Amino acid sequence: MKNIPLFLLLIFACVFYSCNNKQPHEVDPEELELKARVNIIPNYNGVPMEFNQNYTTQEGYTIEFTKLNFIMTNFKNDGKQLFESAIYKFEDNKKLLWEGVGNYTDFTSFSVNIGVDSTQNHEDPSAREADDPLFILNSGDMHWGWNPGYIFVMLEGKADTSVMQDGSGMTNFAYHIGNDDLLRTFNFQGLDWSKVNSQLFELNLNLDLYKIFDGETEDIDIKTERISHTNPGQIALSEKFIDNFVKALSL
Repeated sequence: MKNIPLFLLLIFACVFYSCNNKQPHEVDPEELELKARVNIIPNYNGVPMEFNQNYTTQEGYTIEFTKLNFIMTNFKNDGKQLFESAIYKFEDNKKLLWEGVGNYTDFTSFSVNIGVDSTQNHEDPSAREADDPLFILNSGDMHWGWNPGYIFVMLEGKADTSVMQDGSGMTNFAYHIGNDDLLRTFNFQGLDWSKVNSQLFELNLNLDLYKIFDGETEDIDIKTERISHTNPGQIALSEKFIDNFVKALSL
């Protein structure tokens, strides 16, 4: 076997070395796909909200919560949409409303609906895509089986409205709010997105449940106004509840 010339060995060695010592490709930050996260921070007059924890209403009643669900749709700004629909359920995740692909810089302001517009509200929820939050298996108890349409907000718990306030007078309350006329839109400006990592930025929305009962213009007295399933005779209470709910949200 003939000897391989030295210069060829040197060429082969250089090629082999260079092929096996390539530096990893550095990704330009502009090439990263940005993601966004929207959180809900529920509290009661500034105190973090937890289920089955006692709080006090403006009348001095003892109150505790056992369910907090709501639907938000069409989160958008200046013709751009961050998400079409999202369902918040405290029992599933105490903070997360929505997370996905989105450029936070497009949303220094936003508008969003509490509830579902009249067109979508009366569509068949089982005909939606399986990954749609409004799909019947995903929305779960947030859709009325007996009444076409979604429940926009669901708040349940117990309250002691007795004079003694010793816990013996605890009775249930439930607000299941939702029909076409109760769709509400709110907006915020000057959003403060926080950096989680190089790709993910998040926004926190505070929800003060105290303000649902002690409203800016109208109060809800849980002693006499403890139930609404948005039946015809409960519309006035449902309107007061949803209006107070919107006012209870802040940055």
